Amino acid sequence: MKEIDEIDEQIVSYLMDNGRERVTDIADSLNLNRVTVAQRLEKLVKEGIIRKFTLKLNYEYMGLDVLAFVFISFKKTGDTTQEELAQVISRFAGVEEVHIIAGEFDIIAKVRARNLRELGEKVVNKIRGFSGVETTFSHIVFQTIKD
Repeated sequence: MKEIDEIDEQIVSYLMDNGRERVTDIADSLNLNRVTVAQRLEKLVKEGIIRKFTLKLNYEYMGLDVLAFVFISFKKTGDTTQEELAQVISRFAGVEEVHIIAGEFDIIAKVRARNLRELGEKVVNKIRGFSGVETTFSHIVFQTIKD
């Protein structure tokens, strides 16, 4: 496990809230030296603590108003493994995340769609259509408080 100190924690926390900003802006906000922040960022990326810099989209603005978590039960059929099924599901348009989980279900997928009809098509016609999918259970998100 990689060790990070208080300064690294401050930088990571800042980036989680503010995304990738100029090193100068981060340094000013955290009251740190610009060179220190640049070196720390480089180290955090090199050590794999920061895997990538990304952006947050306004999905409503893009017309993707429906968010659901789809729980999937895996049933071993043929040569398909649970991990292979999860990989296939992860490539569907609108699927943001796929996790193999423990409990009543085996896989969970975070899926976005323009409306309920489109979500239904993705779940019924795509996800349920794959060998290895026994059942699905969809939970629609009413409101996201933190993502």
